[in-house]
Amino acid sequence: MRALPAAALAAFAALAATSLAAAQPGARETQTLIEPEIEAEAEAEAEARAQAEAQAEAAEEDDAEALPPNAPDLPRRALPNYDGREDAPPTAGDVLLWIPRIVFYPVYFVTEYLVRRPLAWLVTNVEEYEIADKVVQFFTFGPDDNIALAPSFSFDLGIRPNIGIYFRWNDFLAENHALRAGASFGGIDWVTGSLAYRYALPNEWELQVGGGATKRPDGPFHGLGSEAQDERARFNWVGYRANVELRGRFWRQTQLELGAGYRYRRFGDDITDDDDRLTIPEALDQGLFSELPPGYEDGYSIFVQRARFTLDSRPSRPAPGTGIKGTAMYELAFDLRDGPAQQLWVRWGGSLAAYADVSGNQHVVGVQISASAVEALAGEVPFTELPQLSGNGPLRGFLGGYLRGESEFSVLVDYHWPVWVWLDATLHVAVGNVYDGRWDGFSLPNMRLSAGIGLAAVNQRDHFFEFLVGFGTETFEDGAELESVRVLFGGVREF
Repeated sequence: MRALPAAALAAFAALAATSLAAAQPGARETQTLIEPEIEAEAEAEAEARAQAEAQAEAAEEDDAEALPPNAPDLPRRALPNYDGREDAPPTAGDVLLWIPRIVFYPVYFVTEYLVRRPLAWLVTNVEEYEIADKVVQFFTFGPDDNIALAPSFSFDLGIRPNIGIYFRWNDFLAENHALRAGASFGGIDWVTGSLAYRYALPNEWELQVGGGATKRPDGPFHGLGSEAQDERARFNWVGYRANVELRGRFWRQTQLELGAGYRYRRFGDDITDDDDRLTIPEALDQGLFSELPPGYEDGYSIFVQRARFTLDSRPSRPAPGTGIKGTAMYELAFDLRDGPAQQLWVRWGGSLAAYADVSGNQHVVGVQISASAVEALAGEVPFTELPQLSGNGPLRGFLGGYLRGESEFSVLVDYHWPVWVWLDATLHVAVGNVYDGRWDGFSLPNMRLSAGIGLAAVNQRDHFFEFLVGFGTETFEDGAELESVRVLFGGVREF
């Protein structure tokens, strides 16, 4: 049920109180007996208040008359030095404190003047004029507001912008059933859609059946593993997927995911007409890459089974966000056209993270270490199935698809804090890289830096808003020069 305006609640409460009083036996008689006493008390209070005001006015007139005409205005007296001691000289700590102040001033300037203050103004006006409630009311309907239909959009610098629509139906036809659907359009050759059906099982388990289709001309390719670079080629691709997933929730935010599905992809050179980027074969001819990425020529049609276990000691919001989190995952896939004997691989990885809520109110600092790798047991692993750090990965200052390799490693430090009931501000700094084989060439100098600041919706599983401004660098041994700038704004769909 939506919240009623305060004035309506007050009127409703007054009406209810009047009705209850009238319904009590003898209420009218009691009210008639005490009305004279109430009126007498009110008259006495009014007389006392009038006398006090008259005395105050007379005192002000007496003070004004006591001052001689043309009395000079005396300056305010300086605050005396009561203890007789001079101000203490700055200590070494006071001087050294200016170093982090200067170093982190750009961060402070961005968070204070480009994030906090504009958001404070925006949130204040949104709440004052009840804009959020009006928007929610406009896009939701159904007997219990269990159906929603809303527009979406996405802008990610380096790929084509798109608009779309998101549909949600809780208690779909019956209780414990739910339906999710979404579609996006970025031109005749840029179309994607997805559909998911969910059924809530007993004991915090959930079954999901879903699928989707995509056609896009703006796939970015920056090389694989040690060849990853800022020079980018393009490719177009068509893909289909279908999956079944079983998810169970346990203690706090601990959960287990088991799934199986089908994935198909086909690649080509029919890239965006208004883009002067090279196709992958053209980039290969110019010596930017040593060979075509695996799976590019023939595409793939695979069956996938996967499992992911997450142990998370943090309670759900709004409880403090202090705790630890560990994940472990594996994925086994093989080609359906030639069978497992011709193309078979396993992907595995995990992460370990610790979080501290420094205020007890979701001002959370986190540190995460993650790694993953893929092992080809037969044939080659298609390049879009390799582990990646960019996009939604830990190194988010790089565009999706920028960092792919047979193995990856990263260390992420992030901080998020609430700026609205539905929105968190986020700040991240991460180092890591992708590698050939099993972390070939792994070392700190062979890692990249990623940093960014932005906003993200809170506790939104299917479709959530995100804003991010980030950057990524070359490896430290190559000078850590700026290599990537990313600006992301809009909705992200994950089902």
